[in-house]
Parts: sequence; C-alpha cells; structure tokens
Amino acid sequence: MSDDKPLRWEVRQRLILIEARLIWAGCLTTQDLRGAFGISRSQASKDIALYESLAPDNLQYDLRARCYRASRQFRPRFLHGTSREFLRALRLFDPESDHPLITLASETAAVELLEMPEREFDVLTLQRVNTAIRERLKIRVDYQSMRVPEPRPLQLSPTALVHTGLRWHLRAFSESHGRFIDVLLSRMRGVPELLDETAVSSDEDWEWKTIVPVRIGAHPGLSPHQRQVIEMDYGIQGGVLERRLRVALVPYYLRLMNVGKDDRKRPPEQQQIVLLNPEELDELDRLG
Repeated sequence: MSDDKPLRWEVRQRLILIEARLIWAGCLTTQDLRGAFGISRSQASKDIALYESLAPDNLQYDLRARCYRASRQFRPRFLHGTSREFLRALRLFDPESDHPLITLASETAAVELLEMPEREFDVLTLQRVNTAIRERLKIRVDYQSMRVPEPRPLQLSPTALVHTGLRWHLRAFSESHGRFIDVLLSRMRGVPELLDETAVSSDEDWEWKTIVPVRIGAHPGLSPHQRQVIEMDYGIQGGVLERRLRVALVPYYLRLMNVGKDDRKRPPEQQQIVLLNPEELDELDRLG
C-alpha cells in the first residue's frame, strides 16, 4: 500500500472503494460508485480514470460483463488486500451504514462469522478512561474482582488501553496495590470519576516499556508434511513465527495463540503449535 500524491478525503474514499471492489467483489462499474457516493456518472468515470492513472497496471475491462476487473499484475495501492482487512469490513457491516467499505460487505459471497461474545461496558467508561490517559488524570472506580464478592474502590492512574483480541484492559498504576496492574473495563461498576492530575508515567512501568521476543513454531512431534501444513497456516517462515511484545502483553498473546510452557507435553495433533522460548519468558515470571 502506498500513496505519494495528496488527495482530498472524499476522493480518496472513492478510490478506496474502487480498489476494494476489485479485490473482494471482483467487478467494478460506474454504478457502484454512483450508488455508494451519490455522484454523477461522469464523476464516477473520472474517478476510475484517476485510479487508472495512479495504478496503471491494476485495471482491465471485461467487455462481456461490462465491468472492470483486477488485472493479473494487480498490486494494491490504497489497501493491503489482506484477509484481515476483509474481516474488518465484515465485522463492521451494518445495512444502515453508508461507509463504502462496510456496504461492500453486503455484496460478498455467503460468509458466517463465529466470534466470542462481546464484553460490553458503558460507553462513558471508555470516554472517561480515554480522557484520563490523554490528560494525565487519576480516576476512581468501583471494581469487581474475582477474589472478593463485593466491588472495591480503586484509585488508578491510567496509562494505556489494550484489546487482547478477546476483551478490553486498562493498564494503570494502582494506588491500592502500589504497582502497575491490568483491569478489565467490563468489571468496572459505574462510570469512573475523574480526579486530579497524576505524576505517574508509563516510563515507570517496566513491564510496559520492556519488549521481548515471543517465538512460536510447529510442534516437533508432527511429521515433516504436517509441519509444512501448519507453517503455511500460520505464516511461519524458517520454522519460527516471532512477535516482539511488551512484557505486560505476553500472557494475553500466549492465551490468544493457545501456547505455553507445557506445550510439548500434549499430543502434537492437539497442540499443533508450541512456544519455542518458554525458558526465556519464564524468567520474566509472567507465564503464570
């Protein structure tokens, strides 16, 4: 994805839709642009011509279908053209939405998404937390932990928000604990109260500012053929998939990938990928 020429926002949105239809729908007409943006046929034709001038090898016209298709030399210019991008559009799909990439999802082949239930919380909670982080303020909130039956008041100095792939966490210094902790936004009871300015900085959070490698590979008990299949599944190259993560985020990534220090004890058919550097991470005392 690249874009050297500055474009007005509305023009860029139309060019993005052109590219998205080429990638995911496989067909583009002037009517697609007219329907999505309410523009004239001549403006839609100009947009297609502009896209062709910016990416001259990406378009070819199909006379039989009377539409544009992606050429064999197609290379995304405004999008990445990845499955993750497509999934993001599908997740955001709303029949009432007027966002071009989101409305495109309604015209794809049959797709079903199986996802974890959302852990909902008051939108004002997210608003207050964002304000506290941006303006460096303390907050006070009642928090329901798993350890005690009743909510307890916490005074926190928020430093960052984290989505682990499953739920939202707040990274913050806790006055009650005397250290940096993670708290779940969905376990906050009531809307956080904004307090005075905090002197706490994320620079003081060793687990946040320290980056470590997490290495994952196919289970050594798999056959060479099976290892090759698994490596293709996960995009593993040279036998190793490495992510460099903040120490504080390592446990969440391991949980998301379903790997840990006991991987090799499980049958390879059940535990197809394993953590390759458990000893290195175990020194951080974060594997639990």
